[in-house]
Amino acid sequence: MTLSDSVNEFYFCLVLKNLRSMNRDRTSGGLTYNSFLYLEVIRHNKNCTPSYLAETLRVARPAVTVKINELAAKGLVIKTQGVSDKRVCFLKISPKAARICKSFDASLAGAIKEVRKKFGKEEINACINMLDIIINYREEI
Repeated sequence: MTLSDSVNEFYFCLVLKNLRSMNRDRTSGGLTYNSFLYLEVIRHNKNCTPSYLAETLRVARPAVTVKINELAAKGLVIKTQGVSDKRVCFLKISPKAARICKSFDASLAGAIKEVRKKFGKEEINACINMLDIIINYREEI
């Protein structure tokens, strides 16, 4: 298997496992994959705003507002008004959403544990460096 094939297979398996878990696991509370992706973007960005979400996901700002209001109504997103600029709204995931995200991270945690058992620190660091390259490589469309 080539590196490209392996990276594609990894991505496919990760997405498929998340989708299967969402369909099987009641802790997701009927969360759609689209909603899960919004939560993940918010979770991984400390000062997330609706404008940032719209830009990052390349969707219209009104569509983001609708989705954020939906997630807030479900108790999954917390909106906080900016201190210096009241027009700015910061987003973070709620404890309930954090539990949902953590349940999806569990299978990955098991794989990481196995990798730590099978590989040395130098090999793991090489893998981390490779993943950083993949993560940071963005081709603008």
